[in-house]
Amino acid sequence: MKLGNTKSAFTLAEVLVTLMIIGVIAAMTIPSLMQSTAQQEFKAAYKKAVSMINQAVTLNYALDGRDATDYPGTKFYDLLTQRLNVMSTNSNQELYTADGMWFKSTSDTYAGLTPKSTCNANDQATEGNVCGMVTVDVNGQKGPNKPTEATSRIFDIFTIAIYPQKALPAGDTMGRVLYEK
Repeated sequence: MKLGNTKSAFTLAEVLVTLMIIGVIAAMTIPSLMQSTAQQEFKAAYKKAVSMINQAVTLNYALDGRDATDYPGTKFYDLLTQRLNVMSTNSNQELYTADGMWFKSTSDTYAGLTPKSTCNANDQATEGNVCGMVTVDVNGQKGPNKPTEATSRIFDIFTIAIYPQKALPAGDTMGRVLYEK
């Protein structure tokens, strides 16, 4: 007795059910992965912005012998326009850099830090010796254009405190965003 040639295979229904399960799992995981990626991009760009401002302050001091105490409050805009690769500016003391970042020099209080009209050059980085504030939108005009207010949800607008010879994150939240993993 000769048996027929039998082949084992998956039915079309089994294949479709498997593909449906894979699709549901992908639909649940991809949005959280995309959100995490965007937050890491914002965080990396914030680190770059702080570094750019620190380099501008250091370069200005090295070339002109003038630190941030010579540029209190909104006058820090003048230092930024001299030392950053600026593409455009406007009358609101806002500027756009070549890499698409938006900067605005302010004298507003942020996270309990109030810029002084006169900074003490000998007091480098205490809370009472803030020369100015810079608000930065790390991706320019692209969204979401919301300020970061907590480490659990990082957006694209950050605040940087300007001290006589350096720039640091403004307040505890900005510091945690920058330095925590």
